[in-house]
Amino acid sequence: MSECPKCHGNHFISHPDGAIKPCDCTKTPVFDPVNRPAHYSKGGVECIDAVTAAVSDLSGFEAHATASAIQYLWRWRQKGGAQDLRKARWFIDRLIEEVD
Repeated sequence: MSECPKCHGNHFISHPDGAIKPCDCTKTPVFDPVNRPAHYSKGGVECIDAVTAAVSDLSGFEAHATASAIQYLWRWRQKGGAQDLRKARWFIDRLIEEVD
């Protein structure tokens, strides 16, 4: 998960007058299309963190197909619509073929 460049994830920053105040990142998410695209964050959870946990006991094609399916399902509404759902299904179908 990427950290706020101002508070480094502490959500508080020191001001020149010595006061410690909440960082703006708690009010407005930092937009970063490379490190923190909006369509990969839901409910305070980054997709990469969920995928990492989901595939922690998998390897090779099983890990890849599972991760890809999760990513397409995660973002389908914000990005590719039905096409992303079909891509997720494609990865799931291939995974089923591998384990059958």
